[in-house]
Amino acid sequence: MSLTSLQGQMGMLTTEDQYVEAIERITSEIKEKPDNPELFLLRSQNLLKLEKFKEASSDANRAVELGAGAEAHLVQGKALFNLGRFVEALDAFTKGKAKGGANLGKLDQFGQWTSWCEDRIKKLGLSEAKDPTNKTSMEEKKEEASAATAAVSASNQMPVPKIKHDWYQTEAFVIVTVLVKNLKQEDVKVDFTEKTVSVSAPLPSGSEYSLELDLCHPINPAQSSFRVVPSKIEIKMKKVDGIRWSALEGDGAPPSVKASIPGASEAAKVPSYPTSAPKKHDWDKLEAEVKKEEEEEKLEGDAALNKLFQKIYGQGSEETRRAMNKSFMESGGTVLSTNWKEVGGQKVEVKPPDGMEFKKWNQ
Repeated sequence: MSLTSLQGQMGMLTTEDQYVEAIERITSEIKEKPDNPELFLLRSQNLLKLEKFKEASSDANRAVELGAGAEAHLVQGKALFNLGRFVEALDAFTKGKAKGGANLGKLDQFGQWTSWCEDRIKKLGLSEAKDPTNKTSMEEKKEEASAATAAVSASNQMPVPKIKHDWYQTEAFVIVTVLVKNLKQEDVKVDFTEKTVSVSAPLPSGSEYSLELDLCHPINPAQSSFRVVPSKIEIKMKKVDGIRWSALEGDGAPPSVKASIPGASEAAKVPSYPTSAPKKHDWDKLEAEVKKEEEEEKLEGDAALNKLFQKIYGQGSEETRRAMNKSFMESGGTVLSTNWKEVGGQKVEVKPPDGMEFKKWNQ
């Protein structure tokens, strides 16, 4: 399978199982092409989605060693940030921004991530990284291991818990909800670009929550916002195009629009309800099945008699319905006739059942 084809398929992934399957496929490709930086970058991006930050950092670092561009530094920095290695993350973002130069495109996230790293370094009292160009490879590895051990020991960080997020849409907005509790508005940072959203927030456990979304369609960053309530973070993104998104993330391919066929029935144009449901229903078919069940249902006594009258009234002609209404009303409910010629020209008298006498209520 070509790399372009593989990258295109990766853009359509939405569930954890799909990311796992994608990683397995990329791993198979890496066995055949162990020196391809794009494959390591692709696998690191999927590992990052699964919050496998250590593995993502390793793959991104390998991609950088093989000559990958600025995006590999971006993934590496995000992974290191989530591991609590803020100094190293800052170094990755700085290198990535320098490598990308003025052609970053959607990778203009570097500025925001750099700011977040500097903020964490300042709060934790960490020292800036020294110029690594004067260090030998062995010294770098020793310092990296030492920094990792010190960071974990100092902060006693627990693994980042799984935090669910969901989304829905209106005609004008896409809303993402992150189900994390008891955060303050000032502690949550959300960065919007035209095709990405980055969320960062400190968790009560001491670890850092991060969410990266590569959006299916463009948004308007200036008209997008977020708010924090006790039970969640709500992110509201303004759509650029008034189209219905088929997925939150993806390659951004526009939805296909079928040309209308002259003479097509109106029924074929009516969308199945509800159109936003993941599973579509044929409501006409369900209605037919319900009617069939009602017809085949075996009733007894008054229920069976009422059903018979309803059927006669529903299937009868206009004269039949008039006869039934007139006879029933004028006879006080004691007569029900379907013959309009018989009851149409005269008043229908009350005919109580045998052995009973009709009396008005005030007699």
